[in-house]
Amino acid sequence: MNSYAFSSTMRSFCCTLTIVFSSFLLMTSGVAQVVDEPPVIANPYFDLPTYEQRWTFRELAGERVLRVDGMADQMSLGFGSRMDQIPQGGTLYLNYAYSPTLVGRTSQLRIRFNGELIRAITIPADASDRRHELELNLPANYFARYNELTFELLAEAEGLECAVLSPAAWLEFASQSYIEIATQQLVVADELSWFPEPFFDQRDFTRPSFHYVLPQQTTHNHLIATGILHSYFAKQAAWRGTEATVYRYRQVLQRESEVEDWPTSHAIVFMTNDERPWLFRDYPDVNEPTVRIITNPLNDIFKVLLIQAPDTNGLVSAVHGLVEHRAGLSGDRAIVYAAAPEPRPAYSAPRWVRTDRPVTFSELVDFPGDLQRNGYANAPIAVNLMLPPDLFTWQRHGIPIDLKFRHTPPIEKDESRLRVFINNEFIKGYTLTESGIGGAADRIRVPLLEFNPFTQPALQIPAFKLGAVNRLDFEFTFSARSEECRVRPLGNTTGAIDGDSSIDLRGYEHYVEMPNLHLFAKTGYPFSRYDDLYQTHVVIDVEPSNTEIEVMLSAVALIAGATGHHTSGVNIVAVDAIDQNSTKDFLIVGRAALQAFLQRFGRATLDQQLAHHGLSGRQQLLFSSNEQVAVSGPSAAMVSFQSPLHSRSTVVALTATDSDYLGQISALLRSSERSSAVTGFMTILTPGHEQNLQSFSRYYVGELSFWKRLYFHLSRYPVLVSVITLLALITLVLVIYWLFARKARRRVGGQ
Repeated sequence: MNSYAFSSTMRSFCCTLTIVFSSFLLMTSGVAQVVDEPPVIANPYFDLPTYEQRWTFRELAGERVLRVDGMADQMSLGFGSRMDQIPQGGTLYLNYAYSPTLVGRTSQLRIRFNGELIRAITIPADASDRRHELELNLPANYFARYNELTFELLAEAEGLECAVLSPAAWLEFASQSYIEIATQQLVVADELSWFPEPFFDQRDFTRPSFHYVLPQQTTHNHLIATGILHSYFAKQAAWRGTEATVYRYRQVLQRESEVEDWPTSHAIVFMTNDERPWLFRDYPDVNEPTVRIITNPLNDIFKVLLIQAPDTNGLVSAVHGLVEHRAGLSGDRAIVYAAAPEPRPAYSAPRWVRTDRPVTFSELVDFPGDLQRNGYANAPIAVNLMLPPDLFTWQRHGIPIDLKFRHTPPIEKDESRLRVFINNEFIKGYTLTESGIGGAADRIRVPLLEFNPFTQPALQIPAFKLGAVNRLDFEFTFSARSEECRVRPLGNTTGAIDGDSSIDLRGYEHYVEMPNLHLFAKTGYPFSRYDDLYQTHVVIDVEPSNTEIEVMLSAVALIAGATGHHTSGVNIVAVDAIDQNSTKDFLIVGRAALQAFLQRFGRATLDQQLAHHGLSGRQQLLFSSNEQVAVSGPSAAMVSFQSPLHSRSTVVALTATDSDYLGQISALLRSSERSSAVTGFMTILTPGHEQNLQSFSRYYVGELSFWKRLYFHLSRYPVLVSVITLLALITLVLVIYWLFARKARRRVGGQ
């Protein structure tokens, strides 16, 4: 057990002794005491719940090959442990097969857990014709906040020179192999300095779920505060994604009318002096926005983050203070005097590659060690490139990268290589030389020359191979063969990409064809141009349902996860409050809000898209089913069209014919595989099918110079360009002929 978990256990034990001792004094005092406190369901500290978690190797490894061999003889898998749960031990279930050419008496698989050897397995060659299963115990005292399983193959293949490093010596795990962990819940102290824990734990690799408790009469300020806080959690969760569950309470005087489905887990509660749940009826009023962390009144092993303010405006201020000024938070309560932050400029998303300066690779990875690999053949160095979705790359030769890398020098010239891939497509290869360095570290920049024969040119990534979400892979492979092979090579090869390597997007403009739901589903575009959503209106019904609020939270979580910044400037409005001259983009959630929007501002731009699919004027796919075809089943839709208020603004609507079925959109946005298939201007979800309708009536957003815009749009019509060119040539010839004829007539007249 690490020191952190031990201290948490001791705090829980001390709390238990305090409760037991206080109860004993009350029972022996002989004085009946009546305390007007919210009733709680006692959960004895001695009977804390336990959980079982399971991760398959595929979930932990992603796309990596689950294989160890003579060239890449080690594989590691990592997973975390929550701060409010203590591991009670675990079990490792292995399903594997191995090469029939292994030398039986010397081949073995060594398994370590957090550096401790837990088993060395012999690999008999005569049993290579079948799959093997193995179950190993993981002792509880070996666990830490971050855990790592390491598999090392020590094997030789028969009949091969230098066979100890041959890929013929291999062992491969089935993706169904898994780790099962038993944990016990801990009671943590009421301490804000740990925030966002225990509500979100960075070392928990599962998708986090957040529980929000709101009043029945939810105002837009309630939704703004909830949206900002949820986007902050989504920013932290990143690739994990998030889930949100909304609970509602009524302002009543009798406990029997209180909400029945109160969360028995960590939760976030929003309340004002005038409107609060029955369970918190005795909490004192506040004069300033206040954030507290308290015990869940219905389950005293969990915590509640209580956002309290004199009015609903104060709830927004409290959340701003919590997420903008975390430094120095301490104790169980904080009073917030923070105002809303200033609007952020466009394209300032922390997770996007900047376009105003070169960006180094060290800024694109979480840890410096991510840019280094050891061994003869190991997993590629992966660098994620999140480009602005509207980056205009037409007629560009490529995106330049100043690549610098280091490696252990090969003893002699051999087949050692560095290969570069973008989105699994090969770009370029480098031979690893005896100098131990490579790339463009000493390149002299001569802007007037296309080619400098005295230096290595920068790596160019073809622009047509890039999308909004990209992965750049650098694969080091070292040759292990030599003329003499009497001893096992040391395996001390290392390749590293220098953190000073940079990608330069300066000079690129922003211009993209819309509508494009694929950009929304993957990056939140066009709303993510301003990562704080300052240029976005979120439109929702005045009395939204729980499902509509949850879908709204899924949308802002998508944007925050893609940009790496919480939506601090989000503005939630009703249709009646929208300015007729608004230039902002609109994110509409729910059928009632969409119907009101179309009734007020018209549906001409939407019908332009629907007309190409024979659906002009139809509504049954959006919010009703009382037209030509009446159906009994539900459907949901994501639809994007040009804003009727401004030609360069966009509307994205999330709607369903059945309010409960609207949650299918959240499931779609959370799925990386399903969201990758979203295209066009409309995606229709039914219980048995997902259909994408392609865009025909297009418009463009962004800034582009006049001549470049003209050339770009004319290039789409080559026949028209040919006719215009021919007419221009004919006109030029006629003008030249007329000028020469006129000059000739003057000469003749002068004689």
